[in-house]
Amino acid sequence: MSNLFSLNPSSSFPSLSPLTPPKKFSFWKAKPTFQLKKPALVTSVLSTKTDPQIPQSVQTFWQWLCDEGVVSSKTPVKPGVVPEGLGLVATRDIAKNEVVLEVPKRFWINPDAAAASEIGSVCSGLKPWIAVALFLLTEKSREDSKWKFYFEILPQSTDSTIFWSDEELAELQGTQLLSTTLGVKEYVQNEFLKVEAEVILPNQKLFPSPITLDEFFWAFGILRSRAFSRLRNQNLVVIPFADLINHSDIVTTEDHAHEVRGPAGLFSWDYLFSLRSPLHLKAGEQVRFIS
Repeated sequence: MSNLFSLNPSSSFPSLSPLTPPKKFSFWKAKPTFQLKKPALVTSVLSTKTDPQIPQSVQTFWQWLCDEGVVSSKTPVKPGVVPEGLGLVATRDIAKNEVVLEVPKRFWINPDAAAASEIGSVCSGLKPWIAVALFLLTEKSREDSKWKFYFEILPQSTDSTIFWSDEELAELQGTQLLSTTLGVKEYVQNEFLKVEAEVILPNQKLFPSPITLDEFFWAFGILRSRAFSRLRNQNLVVIPFADLINHSDIVTTEDHAHEVRGPAGLFSWDYLFSLRSPLHLKAGEQVRFIS
C-alpha cells in the first residue's frame, strides 16, 4: 500500500498566522539555483553536459543520480531551462498519471536519516524540523557526504521575506506579511539559541564546524520551501531530484505523490518516493505539481 505525500510543507512546521501577501511579494517561494537574464520558454532539455544554459553543478548532480541508478534512459524527465530558471521537463510525451520519477528512501533527508546519523543520539528529543535542519547542516559541511552533489545545487537563500534586509522589510510597513515575517524570524532565532545551548555547544565533537544563526535560517528556509510532508504521520522529507519540480496553480490534486515499495537497485527493494504526472504532457513541456 502506498502512503500519500503532500507537497505543502506547512504541516511539519509550527502553525503560522495565515496571510495573503501582495502579489509582488512571495513568502516561501524558493529562488531558482540560477537566474536567466530574461524570461524564457522551455528552451533547453539537458541532452548533453555541455549545454551552456545548464549549470555544471546541475549536470554533475544529474550524473550522480544516473550513477546511483535513480534515473536512467527510461526516466521521462530531465532538468531544463524554464521561466522560473530551472525545472524538470518532459523528454517525451507523458500520459496523465504516469510515473515521472522515483527516489529510493536511502536518498531522502528526513528525521529517520538524522536519527541514523552521527548526531542521531542528540536529535531524539528535538522537533523533527530542527533535527533535520541540524542534519542538513552537518552533512553539508562534510566533503564525503552522500548528498554532496545535491547540496551544490541548492540556492544560497530563498526569496522568503525572512531573508530580506531591513530596508526591504520597510516596504512592508503596516502589512500582515511584515508581522508574520518578524514573528517567524523571532521563532527561528529562539529555537536556534535553545538548540545551540542545549545540543550544539555541549556536543562539539559531533558539531566540529560551528553552526551560525544565518546557517540555521538557511536550513529553515530550505526545509520550508522544498520539503514534502507525509499526510499520515506528518514527517517532513526533502527528496533530491523531486524538489526540482516547480508548482502550478493549474494543478489542483494532491494524489500524485506516494510512498511505494519497489526496486531500488539491481538486486534490492526499498521504499520509493513516487511522483506521477497530474497532466498529459508533450515532449519539452515542463512538469508541474500543485502549488
